[in-house]
Amino acid sequence: MRNLFTVLLTVLILVFNHAVHGGNLEYVSGIPGTVNDVKVSGNLAYCAANNGLLILDYTNPQSPQFKSYLPLPDAAGSIAVQGSYAYVMARTAGLRIINVEDPLHPFETGSYQAGPSSQGWGLAVQGNYAYLAYGMEGFRIVDISNPASPVETGAFFLPEADIFSRVAVDGNVAFTNVGNIIYALNVENPQTPVLLGTKTIIGEISDMEIRQNHLICVSNFNDFSSSFYGLVVLDKSNPAAITQVGQYDTDVYSYKLSISGNLCYLGNGTAGVAVMSVDALGLVSYIGNAGGFSAPVRFAEVWNDRLFTGGEKMGLQLHQLIAPAELSLLSAYRTLYDARDIQISGNYTYIADGRNGLVVADVSNPVLPFVAGQKANSGNGLGIALNGNFAYLADGEAGVSEYNVSNAANPLLTGSVVTDNWAQDIVIRNNIGYVAVDVLGLQLLNLSIPGLPSAAGSAFDLTGTSYGVALHENYALLASGGAGLHLVDVTLPAQPALVSTYNTPGSAYDVFVSDNKAYVADSQGGLIIIDISNPAIPQALGQSTIPGDARQVIVAGSYAFVADWNHGLRIFNISNPAAITESYNFEISGTAHNIAVYGEYIYVASGTAGLTILRNPLSTSAENAEMPVNNISAYPNPFQGAVMLQIQANKASMATLRLYDETGRELIRFSDQNLKQGINVLNLSEANSLISNLKPGIYILKSDFAGISRAIKLVKR
Repeated sequence: MRNLFTVLLTVLILVFNHAVHGGNLEYVSGIPGTVNDVKVSGNLAYCAANNGLLILDYTNPQSPQFKSYLPLPDAAGSIAVQGSYAYVMARTAGLRIINVEDPLHPFETGSYQAGPSSQGWGLAVQGNYAYLAYGMEGFRIVDISNPASPVETGAFFLPEADIFSRVAVDGNVAFTNVGNIIYALNVENPQTPVLLGTKTIIGEISDMEIRQNHLICVSNFNDFSSSFYGLVVLDKSNPAAITQVGQYDTDVYSYKLSISGNLCYLGNGTAGVAVMSVDALGLVSYIGNAGGFSAPVRFAEVWNDRLFTGGEKMGLQLHQLIAPAELSLLSAYRTLYDARDIQISGNYTYIADGRNGLVVADVSNPVLPFVAGQKANSGNGLGIALNGNFAYLADGEAGVSEYNVSNAANPLLTGSVVTDNWAQDIVIRNNIGYVAVDVLGLQLLNLSIPGLPSAAGSAFDLTGTSYGVALHENYALLASGGAGLHLVDVTLPAQPALVSTYNTPGSAYDVFVSDNKAYVADSQGGLIIIDISNPAIPQALGQSTIPGDARQVIVAGSYAFVADWNHGLRIFNISNPAAITESYNFEISGTAHNIAVYGEYIYVASGTAGLTILRNPLSTSAENAEMPVNNISAYPNPFQGAVMLQIQANKASMATLRLYDETGRELIRFSDQNLKQGINVLNLSEANSLISNLKPGIYILKSDFAGISRAIKLVKR
């Protein structure tokens, strides 16, 4: 009965289980970035990705099915799965413990961070303990017997300092490293790990695994006179006197290791997958390399008679092991690499994916988005514009690339133009492309003949670095970094003329024009609103300097949507430009580069964290209008002391609030609340003091509004 209730509650909180990552916007779904590690349990693959946990079902190995994606605050580098929990090491976000009992609806139960500036890299889980390698912050042992409240029990601070480190555990002995020095620690008493011995090997260790009496390390070294890339095998039977018994140089930078029997599968970078045999004495024999990959392989994880591979621009690939070094591709689940800009048309979003080129994602069901097609590029995709059946990629140093996207599953490169400098952004009107070309300003392209794009003259030189471009009547507006905003008359495309410049206080990255007003995403200067009704004399109207790094802005009605880099998405009320107020925000995993607002959803190009999809609280859909409550969130969440509940009501109504524990037992019934139309804020701790006495753990707050129930998860630390 307990499990049934847990599942029911989990279904209720599906769209709210990301509240820990946002302010008061609702997360819907997303497509992650690079997969960095994978562990398989049953037919489910649990993927540590940029920036989150991706769960895929491989019941049919040739057609993996998306189960869920849970964003995390930083890139997930390592993962372990034990019982109903996935343990993820997420760099600056530390250890994240995720309940995966229902893989459709995973939710975070607890977390541990060694310090505010620490970076976690290595992870091993054994029984009730997680063993963490924090590099410069040392080796940590964390009691995970209560997943909602992991507690550090012991630590060992290494005499050397380095950022990267790994860890492997065998019984009462843990092995960790800094650089090329391995430390063997007795962890029988988790409160006081004791140094047993050390061993120095060649290179910098990037991974380590244990097989019987051997510690097998992946190590890399290059001082430009000699080099080593590959495996080092150590006899660990006496941790106080570790000895090297074997090694093998693959000649190519090596990453992560997976062991099956006596075979070692190594993510061998540009060489693909290296396969080596390690015998009972630790001697290494080279079996072969499986190549043919389109990008460097970072990891190779064995699953029965199959092999998962992954890396930057690879997604997650599954291969049949025909022979130890002979692979046959079964399936490929595509992810993103570095989402920088997006445009939406119909059921598809077109993404400038950095050095991964053009990606077309199917968002016909925004809850289950997936990559439909991809085409490589030769530069760095930074901006994108659509023109009929063609997409034009502002491709950095490669200029502008033209793709035919009439078949979303197979976009085709049909032409390109080498611009006079880096192509940063592009807009199109009447088959003319207006390109922001870095330090050279504005360059126009002739796009009238598909397949034959061409430059319409040289770049029109402007001061500063032009990152963004917009059009308004006969003017092109250039957001030009430290030089501010340039207004260029393009009445005669062959003879552009600078009309005026407005020197913004920050660094102008993007500009949007509406109703004779220019809205500038001005980096540290925030959002700037400028009156351009007289283009020759632009006048400041207002500024919002909420902390951040504004990179893009889109205006719809009385609201401005701002991509605010590390601070995520912000929505401002701009009805009074002299008094801009923030209405909504969401802390994106990754970096918010660009956004697209399309109906009920907001799509955010989140850099290496991929694509983030949020529900648009300003949507005027009939469904939202009929709902008594448009949005509900709690903050801070997780909480220790007071916790606030914010409810945005579409109309006045009565709210009934109840708090349950994980078993479904009702703990607190709050007094009924009269909601007014608009935003309502309730201090739950004041509404019922019992909430302050709750022990740390997971709780479900269920809210009933005029017969409609909503639920969110609360985490008390």
